Amino acid sequence: MTSKEFFYRLATAIYRIDNAYDRFAKDGKLKPNTMWVLYALSDGKAHSQRTLCKEWQFARSTLNTIVGECVRDGLVTLEQIEGERRELEIRLTQKGREYSAQVLAPVYEAESRLYESFFGGKGDEFVKGLEAFGNEMERQYSRYGSEEKDI
Repeated sequence: MTSKEFFYRLATAIYRIDNAYDRFAKDGKLKPNTMWVLYALSDGKAHSQRTLCKEWQFARSTLNTIVGECVRDGLVTLEQIEGERRELEIRLTQKGREYSAQVLAPVYEAESRLYESFFGGKGDEFVKGLEAFGNEMERQYSRYGSEEKDI
């Protein structure tokens, strides 16, 4: 396999995975980006806008829109982070936790089945390798002058 064939196949696999998550979101009557915000926040930890943008690759304007909608719907709260002037902490409310558990249940069930059938306890090795690959890919592409931009 050539590098071009490898990256073509990798890209199509990634887009199939992304499309599957989009279908989960739409089946749950959610916008895909809203599903990902709820997914990220469902770990029970507080997240700043900056952290979510960096870890999940959200454009800041997209995240602000989603968070605003979630605040309006009573799903999240925003709190000032001590020592920060402009950065806010985003947390799920009780309503948000219950709603997230409900709409994300099919996602978690499918992920659990896939994890067992494909990785059987070796998922950590796969993810570590993929993370290292992603980090190196970012480093390689940064050589070409691209910077983080809101598109």
